Amino acid sequence: MEARVRIGCSSWTSPAWWGRVYPRGIGDGERLGLYAGLYDTVEVDSTYYREPSAGLTRRWAQVTPPDFTFSLKITRELLEPKASPDRERLEAFLDAAALLGPKEGPLLAQFPPGFRPGRNEKFLGAFLEALPPGPRYALELRDPGWFSGGPWERLQRCLTDRGMALTWSYLTYVTVPRVRTADFVYLRFIGDHTTIPEAQHGETRVDRSGILREYLPALSEARDSAREIFVYFNNHFAGFAPASVNLFRETLGLPPIDFARNAQAPGEGSQQRLSGL
Repeated sequence: MEARVRIGCSSWTSPAWWGRVYPRGIGDGERLGLYAGLYDTVEVDSTYYREPSAGLTRRWAQVTPPDFTFSLKITRELLEPKASPDRERLEAFLDAAALLGPKEGPLLAQFPPGFRPGRNEKFLGAFLEALPPGPRYALELRDPGWFSGGPWERLQRCLTDRGMALTWSYLTYVTVPRVRTADFVYLRFIGDHTTIPEAQHGETRVDRSGILREYLPALSEARDSAREIFVYFNNHFAGFAPASVNLFRETLGLPPIDFARNAQAPGEGSQQRLSGL
């Protein structure tokens, strides 16, 4: 059976989307519903900076279609190296995520570039050991030292044994091996935060169609053997994530998403508001 491919954006709250994806004048809380009318998945960036409350994740589930999925970033404070992982806070995060029910997608542990093997490998092992079975987990590492020699051998073995995915991240400063360690694929097209600063978001600034094509062989192989493939685009990748999604869909032979149809409708207000977005 061919893997299902879910393609979405890293967050639904970009200010650059006003007038392009969302009509001006609507409430902040209306954006998720409009986004979920276009895409079937989203990577939640806000949970990287602040743990979600139970009430918030329940409301996210309530205002999205049955087949929608959320991939939550694990809060960065839980990823900071210390003597041992904060199991109590990690459990609270996982409990809140679980309230998404069947809409809970993979949970992403995004470690920063300064998280390196040698000094941080012990903590990484303890952190992965602290993650309970049940949810799907994806791991993002940004230092090249993880992808060669002993650290790479140990990392592959550790992730494969636990069924956790190594995130295939496109970053301009490190090459991540496209090796599958789980029954799903987690692919992030990030770029960097300097080539296209936030002030320039809102339209495609860099042609990265060639980069998208580079991932086709690995994705083609994964579609024949994986259960699901999650693909997320950041505005920093080329300037405007919705346009990048459509370019990638075209590369895969899929129809584009008419994201501009939302922006053409006048904002009429909403009966339902989501706090904390």
